[in-house]
Amino acid sequence: MLSIGQFASQAQVSARTVRYYESLGLLPTSPRGENNYRFYNPDLLERMSRIRDLQSLGFSLDDIKMIISFSDAELKVRLNERLLEIEVEMDNLEERRSRVRNLLSVSDKIKTGEVLTATERNLYMENFREEVMRGLRARYDGLSESALAYLKRDTWLDMHPQVGEFIEAVKKCMDFAKRKNLAVGTARGSLPASISAFSLGLSVVDPLKYEMVPERLSAQSPLFHIDVEFERGQEFVDYCREINKSLSYGEVQAFKMPLIDIVKATHKAIGKEIQYDGIDDDSDLVLEPFRNRDLEKIFQFDFSADALIMNFERFLPEFLGLQKMREHFEGQEVFTFRDIINITALWRPHSQEIVDRINLYRQAKARQFSYGFLSREMEAWLRPNFGVIIYHEDLIKIISDSTGWDLAKSNSLRRVCMKGKNAQRDQDPNWLEFQTMVPQTMIDLLAEESKWTFCMPHAFAFGRFTKQTAVLKTLHKVAYYNEIERFEQKHGFRWDDIGIHIKGISLHQG
Repeated sequence: MLSIGQFASQAQVSARTVRYYESLGLLPTSPRGENNYRFYNPDLLERMSRIRDLQSLGFSLDDIKMIISFSDAELKVRLNERLLEIEVEMDNLEERRSRVRNLLSVSDKIKTGEVLTATERNLYMENFREEVMRGLRARYDGLSESALAYLKRDTWLDMHPQVGEFIEAVKKCMDFAKRKNLAVGTARGSLPASISAFSLGLSVVDPLKYEMVPERLSAQSPLFHIDVEFERGQEFVDYCREINKSLSYGEVQAFKMPLIDIVKATHKAIGKEIQYDGIDDDSDLVLEPFRNRDLEKIFQFDFSADALIMNFERFLPEFLGLQKMREHFEGQEVFTFRDIINITALWRPHSQEIVDRINLYRQAKARQFSYGFLSREMEAWLRPNFGVIIYHEDLIKIISDSTGWDLAKSNSLRRVCMKGKNAQRDQDPNWLEFQTMVPQTMIDLLAEESKWTFCMPHAFAFGRFTKQTAVLKTLHKVAYYNEIERFEQKHGFRWDDIGIHIKGISLHQG
């Protein structure tokens, strides 16, 4: 008989392993001597060797417990079954290896700008969709029917042969920011309407939550605009600019944003990073400053007269500053954060028409607004906008509701109408068909609103900055104001300067 130490040494395992196998029933219970020490029959060494061999073949301990009781014939059958499983695994691995090699080849072609074959493009998009599905499961804690239905409508992925090139470009830019440990803002432009972009982490705006319309991407190149911290951001801006030069489809633009530095510095000053996504949009922390008309240093509500964007747009002088914003809130109740989003989308007073619309929005909040010729469903759809703020997504829905067209065709008409009254629009077959299907009031609505519509994904993306500044003002006003003052003194830029790219001119790209 062998002591547990001697048995373990000859079996080339630890004494702990021997005791564990005994507890599982892989070894019979050992007898104990007068001193209560365990003793093992040397014949069990062959059993231990067999256990190790079966483990090396990939069998679990539960399988081994059953197998060691088999006869030789039964063991042969079980080993043949395991051999077949291994061969299937090898075939799957070989297929995966071939797939990865092909994807690497496709990725290299995308990087060098080579044209993909139809087979290569299908391979890339198939892999991309699998990545999207994994992202959706993570984002929504599973795949809900609503998420899958939205994804089915995300058809812009199939609209252009260079979609893969654009997606890879966006990924490169975001990976660059991550490698350089640069703080970036929310992706803005039209791309956040895509649930695919959301699932991949390219956008943090949930399009499903806000009922966005991905069909608006079907007739235009996607725009991916991203803000980066101001002080260290030039390298990122330059990188994105070079990436964008190589694109034949879509656009990637980066802008330096002072507010990102200020928020980051405020977090450092208070000793913690606030998780803004964990704060409800309609909480008192967010809405209290608006209820009190305490709008100073709240992003998009406190544009100073000498901010770059104000000078660039040449806004009406009488509408600059905080006073007019406070007047807008006078005597009003702030309903929800959606109301705040609507106001920031609308508050671009560079013409009397916009000023009139601001006043109309104020009136619509005081009493229920109705066009009188839209369906009950559309009136309900527009209710979060108080019937007055019209986003691109709203026009698409209005066209579809009044004609029965699908959303993609409705979006095509919206794009035509945005060009204004010209020969191209008046000869467009969809516009001609639309005029035969709806009353004149609907035609007039579409023609008029096409001039003033706003981008919902962009508005909600920028709204995240508004939310951050409102929360900081509520919770850490002194620290927040101090960091604004430090930044402005150090850099000579206003805290409320933002990145824009209009008519070929960029103010925050260096």
